[in-house]
Amino acid sequence: MGSIAVDKPETEEEVYRREAMGAFAHEVRTPLTSIRMVIELARRETPNEGLVLDSELAAMLITSIDDLQQLADDIQEASRLERHKLLIGRGPCDLHAAVETAEELLQGDIAIAGSVPKGIDGAWDLPRVVRAIAGFTRATNRIGDGSGSVRLDCAVTGDGVRLRFTSGTRAGEPKPVAADAGFGFFQSRLFVLAIGGTVEWERSNRYFSVTACLPLE
Repeated sequence: MGSIAVDKPETEEEVYRREAMGAFAHEVRTPLTSIRMVIELARRETPNEGLVLDSELAAMLITSIDDLQQLADDIQEASRLERHKLLIGRGPCDLHAAVETAEELLQGDIAIAGSVPKGIDGAWDLPRVVRAIAGFTRATNRIGDGSGSVRLDCAVTGDGVRLRFTSGTRAGEPKPVAADAGFGFFQSRLFVLAIGGTVEWERSNRYFSVTACLPLE
């Protein structure tokens, strides 16, 4: 008698992994589309089927290639974080300075409202904390109200330092976090989990709040 295969329900981590791959697939299309556009424009402007780029098109091409390289680096890092194969620095990390650097990384696209008090230090990997703060900020704005301003609240508790990013006003039925949060959200979450922290979130229509707890040793 033959056996019957039964599909098992996805675990929470499997859901996160699926949505992360969906976010990555979506984001990789943007630089690829730009590269295709640059090539098509160059072909139109170059006689005899040649391909010559002026300075503007060359700059667009370089930017798109850099974006692709960053995405490739990000997916490789996420994979290594999942497999516990990534060497993570252990500070020192000034959290106030990390938030200021994350704001610079956001390049004025999104403002962080609120601040982290000075004097909060931890044995965390400073560059990756900066990128996680920027990643959570982008995701919060993207699936929150999209206003370009994200509220950041900080609290030191018994289990660590809790950073809460909020956009919009809670309303309507709860919604799941999906690929539309952007790959940066999932990568930031993996980093916080890898250092022994926790990530909690709440989402509804045009509202998103995520709390990342960085452990204090």
